[in-house]
Amino acid sequence: MKKYIYFSLILAVGMSVISCQPKLIGGGEPWPASTSEEVIAGLSYAQYADKECLIPQTDGNYIKYTSTGGTVQWFTLNSDGSENILSTGASGVIYLKPKRGASPQMEAFARMANTDGTMTTISQTFTVFVPGDLDPEYKMLLGESGTKKWIWDFNANTGSTCWGNGGASDGADYNTARTVGGHWWGVALPDSLSSQLSHSGGVATGAESQEAYMVFDEDLNIASYRGDGSIINKGSYSINDYDPERSGGWELASLADNNSAVLFPFSINEGGVKVTDFDLMYLDENHMTLVYTKGNAPGSWGEITHWMFKNASDGAHALAGKSSRKWGWASDGEAIWGNGGAASGAGYKWNVVDGKWWGVTSAADLTGQLSHSDTGVPTGEEDDNAYMIFDTDGKVKSYDAAGQEIRSGTYEINLYPTGRAGDWELGKLTTTAGSILFPFSINEGGVKPTEFDVMYFDADNITLVYTKGNAAGSWGEITYWRFESKD
Repeated sequence: MKKYIYFSLILAVGMSVISCQPKLIGGGEPWPASTSEEVIAGLSYAQYADKECLIPQTDGNYIKYTSTGGTVQWFTLNSDGSENILSTGASGVIYLKPKRGASPQMEAFARMANTDGTMTTISQTFTVFVPGDLDPEYKMLLGESGTKKWIWDFNANTGSTCWGNGGASDGADYNTARTVGGHWWGVALPDSLSSQLSHSGGVATGAESQEAYMVFDEDLNIASYRGDGSIINKGSYSINDYDPERSGGWELASLADNNSAVLFPFSINEGGVKVTDFDLMYLDENHMTLVYTKGNAPGSWGEITHWMFKNASDGAHALAGKSSRKWGWASDGEAIWGNGGAASGAGYKWNVVDGKWWGVTSAADLTGQLSHSDTGVPTGEEDDNAYMIFDTDGKVKSYDAAGQEIRSGTYEINLYPTGRAGDWELGKLTTTAGSILFPFSINEGGVKPTEFDVMYFDADNITLVYTKGNAAGSWGEITYWRFESKD
């Protein structure tokens, strides 16, 4: 028979018998939460003109702080109420830059974690420098207005791809628009992304379309939209460490996108991984290339993902660029001049004229349409290689294929910030009479319109219409012109 022996715990000192029941040993209470006054008292600041904090400036945008009370996290609030984290630590630098025309008094917030699980948050108002203009990188991204619409960069003439992969080669391979160093593969038209959903976790978002778009604004908001205007995602963004000389040998800057709001923000071959930090590899007023390296170094040829986008709302920069741009007849095989009925503006796409009845697909065929011109005599614009030059001074000239001037005039483009007006035009192009190629209204014996409805527009394609006063939906006769950038 087994015997069970029970032992008592005997304390060696004094041989006292102690109960086996556990006893809670008392301790100190948690430290009391910091008060707002204590957090504020522990903070000190110095303002600088440069991010290295070497040039003191009383209204500097770079604010170096020290917190003797411990770690604080600094943030500002975006226009939608979301937070923009600036810095975390017992010391560091926060960057505050108000938009043009804003008050120099800018509020930031700091919070400190307490031992009882609560947070103490304080606000601090700084007097900072207000810029008179956008920084160069933001001016390209946003245009003069401070808000710009970007779409996928598809172009039938370049062979470029709007999303795909490649090898991490050399940043110099990205010095022109629509180039990806070490390019391996990609989709030429964004609609083809619908067959690449294994990279998005198997879910279509609406970004897989030529009509999808993004909007960046001066308040550092970014939002992506489906073609019908419904939102896909939104967040905040910033361009950091812009270096137009690409002195590091790779990116021009980084584009931080806190909520992966860029169109189709998925890293290739990673099953749905969303990117929040992109390398900005190319940027001008009309084109942008982003890359995600997965940590692969330049020259390693490790796999990268690329995205290419283009301007779809900045009319002045699209037509003239920094100084001038060359435009000519569209070359995608669709009709470039002809007639149709005034149907619906929503039906116009980059290569579609809604309500089209008839048209010529080659400019050479315009030699058979001289009854619509003012003289009945060919001028050289009846050639697929004829072109126009729009410049930033508001001048436009048309040329034949040999470079001989045909006509000249002035122009002004005005695109509506709210989109189509009355289910019809996106804006207006006004010119002096006869300034564009083959500037004749169909079936009017030489009439040269001076105001055109812009029915489709992006950095590389524009469709113009002259309605003869016929309203949208009336199906009254219209004339259309389709041009593309030749740069």
